[in-house]
Amino acid sequence: MKRFLLSAALVALVARAFAQPCTPNPLYADSVFGVWPDTTTNFMDGQLGIAYVQDLNLIVPLNAQDIDPTFPAVQIDSVVFNGVSGLPLGLTVACASQTPAPCTYLPSVLGCGLVSGIPLEAGQFDLTLNVTGYFTLFGSPVPYPLTFTGYRIFILDPTGVSELAPAGLSGVKNVPNPFSGRTSIEFHLARTGDVRLRIFNLLGDELWSLRTQGKAGANRVPYEGATLQEGVYLLKVESGRESFTGRMMVSR
Repeated sequence: MKRFLLSAALVALVARAFAQPCTPNPLYADSVFGVWPDTTTNFMDGQLGIAYVQDLNLIVPLNAQDIDPTFPAVQIDSVVFNGVSGLPLGLTVACASQTPAPCTYLPSVLGCGLVSGIPLEAGQFDLTLNVTGYFTLFGSPVPYPLTFTGYRIFILDPTGVSELAPAGLSGVKNVPNPFSGRTSIEFHLARTGDVRLRIFNLLGDELWSLRTQGKAGANRVPYEGATLQEGVYLLKVESGRESFTGRMMVSR
């Protein structure tokens, strides 16, 4: 009986050791290669103190030139994911390795990773994905470090106001505030540029989004909030790499 219990415990321990933290999304199974989300979609926003989960999916290409045309036309043996630099405190990365080695992915096979945790700091965090590619050159595997930039995570703080890089984007507010049905979102730009406006509830759910072309100087965008219930909401305005988050209140 003791031997049986010991064997069962060992099996459970091995199962936990090889448990994968994520499952690849079959939506990307027919792709040739790539990383999802890409830098256009980017990582989803999070909220301070609220559990955050972001799936990563990737397919490693067969040829090194698919990563960078300046690389020699050699075959990729594998890619080791070394982690993400710049994550907010409280978030970590887990990998579903495709080999016995940690965080290792093979060419043409859909793999996944996971960014998760509870964010402990708010703001915009510019991220760098760090990997090591292994190429076969003259019959031997050669490691080559690679970095991928352009990713970011924005962590909202519902208890306060976060304003980043105000030189280009400033004076963000909604008038009137509180409001009952209609308000105007006002902001000032130092130069003409694309602007994204979004409204979230305190759970971090996006309720409204608008992209517009802002002009240099004062800008005003009307917002109809008649469908919103009474309470506090988060207003986020982004222009380029600059962002502002503040609170707006519906009162009836």
